[in-house]
Amino acid sequence: MRQLYEPKSLEVIDWDRMYRGGRPPWETGQPAGELVRALEEHLIEPCSTIELGCGTGADAVFLAEHGFEVTGVDSSPLALERARNLARSEGVPVRFVLDDVFEFGRTAGQFDLVYDAGFYHFIRGVDLSGLLDMLWRITRPGSLYLALIGSTEEEGEGGPPQVSEHEINFELTSLFDIVNLRPGRFESPNREEGYLGWTCLMKRPGVLT
Repeated sequence: MRQLYEPKSLEVIDWDRMYRGGRPPWETGQPAGELVRALEEHLIEPCSTIELGCGTGADAVFLAEHGFEVTGVDSSPLALERARNLARSEGVPVRFVLDDVFEFGRTAGQFDLVYDAGFYHFIRGVDLSGLLDMLWRITRPGSLYLALIGSTEEEGEGGPPQVSEHEINFELTSLFDIVNLRPGRFESPNREEGYLGWTCLMKRPGVLT
């Protein structure tokens, strides 16, 4: 299956150019339906939150509007400029950080919730061990990790990088216990019906001391 943004070396990706060239395939300008659903079902509650690869900020602003204390990280100056403008127009406080996610994670501290709408399914093809190390650094026992992930159940052309249920379990349960893993959808401006995905809520085990 040909994917719209295939994993490759991060050093050769000009994320800002993708935004300058138009709307990237993951940017709808609206909060992700699966994130909205997670809040409606009270799977996550307001808490300190970091979004990995926040783009133009629709999800980060949505979370802030619902009482979350949000830090959004992205390496695209143009995307973050749009994100800051959105937060300003909606009148909500969001901390947006222009940085490489891995570099920021070294000193960012720990969060109650890590939100990831596509970072894992991309970066696993580049540096899975680096992702797991970063997740360990920015979480603590009891922290939640909510990931929206492309699914191998999708057929046809285009769409996000695909991950199977087996791969999710194999790659992430060394650090997290899976709380809820179910089929979901990725909205995209390139396809009215979106793309199949997984909504995976995980929790770092252990007891707070």
